[in-house]
Amino acid sequence: MNRTVTGNRKSSRRGASRENNAKSGGIIRFVNGDIDYTFLAIVIVMLSFGLIMILSASAPTARTKFDNPYYLFTKQLATSLIGIAAMIFMSKVDYNIFKKFTNAAVVFSTVLLIAVLIPGIGTLYNGARRWIEIGPIQIQPSEFMKLSIIMYIAKLSDNNPDSLTKMSGIFRCLFWIGLTVGLMSLETHMSGAVVIMSVGVLLMIVAGTPVYKIAFIFGPLGAAACAFILAKSPGRVARIMNFHDPFTDVQNTGWQVIQSLYAIGSGGIFGLGIGNSRQKYSYLPEPYNDFIFSVICEECGFFGAVIVIALFIMLMIRGMKIAQEAPDRFSSLMVTGIIIHVMIQAILNIAVATSSIPNTGMSLPFFSFGGTAIVILMAEMGIILSISRVSKRRKI
Repeated sequence: MNRTVTGNRKSSRRGASRENNAKSGGIIRFVNGDIDYTFLAIVIVMLSFGLIMILSASAPTARTKFDNPYYLFTKQLATSLIGIAAMIFMSKVDYNIFKKFTNAAVVFSTVLLIAVLIPGIGTLYNGARRWIEIGPIQIQPSEFMKLSIIMYIAKLSDNNPDSLTKMSGIFRCLFWIGLTVGLMSLETHMSGAVVIMSVGVLLMIVAGTPVYKIAFIFGPLGAAACAFILAKSPGRVARIMNFHDPFTDVQNTGWQVIQSLYAIGSGGIFGLGIGNSRQKYSYLPEPYNDFIFSVICEECGFFGAVIVIALFIMLMIRGMKIAQEAPDRFSSLMVTGIIIHVMIQAILNIAVATSSIPNTGMSLPFFSFGGTAIVILMAEMGIILSISRVSKRRKI
């Protein structure tokens, strides 16, 4: 991250950015100039690859449940198009607008997390209450909170670069992170809680928070929370105890991971071919969501797995380059936080699929089925492109 931009230099850059790159549009200001086309190309390739794999992985389930093998793919395609529109719009918006609405975004996201817990508002699915249904539309509040936490930490650090080295600033961030984790635990959405906690803590460290201070405050609270959650969920304890050898409980806690390993192993070097997965036929749970990486490995082989991992690494490298060249601290931390979010989810999803960590539901960005997730993710990509646009104009 570029830490050299402070004081008058930061103010002058903001002023220049607004004067030269933005044109008034009422509350929203728009920026002109070229975006980072390399980053955009990586995003489009990942989204396109993801849609192909969702079509393949979801067809058997969609045929059985909806009598239409293209049903889930069609839904994902529609939300992806909305996501592309959101990305284009966000890429043209002056990123400084997000600073104005940061507090409102955090409060709004918190209200959604509370609302989803209320019967009649939140939808119960597979024992978890994570969605709000508005007609045919399903909204997952946790996706909004991921971006809101990033915005909050970036704004706090930008207003005062030393704030996150002091206990008062650290407590403010950890309050919102802790509140979010608590609410999501009540939803039994532990995977999302882990992602938000990890993104928040890592971004605080990048912004200058000493690790020992976070450990001193959050360590005991985190340990107590984990103990409470595990005590309330014996099934999670069983999965944790058996993940190192899932074959000790083939029909129960080890079933999902075993089917994932079968899929990965049967793919070989070049895979069975797109559409030819066998494990997606009632063996592999959530083949188009949590375990889509397993289907990729089965159909595209080791070669396909390497391509997916390489795409994420390329996205990270290009994203961090944009963060380093960002015009100010706020934009740099925004890009860094978004990239951390994407990479943590990708790492955890792949780790679960390969039985490297205990099984927990985790989507793979750009590849897994999910309407809210893909729209918010593409909007985040648009924010990064907006910041890259301003950075490019500064070089001219």
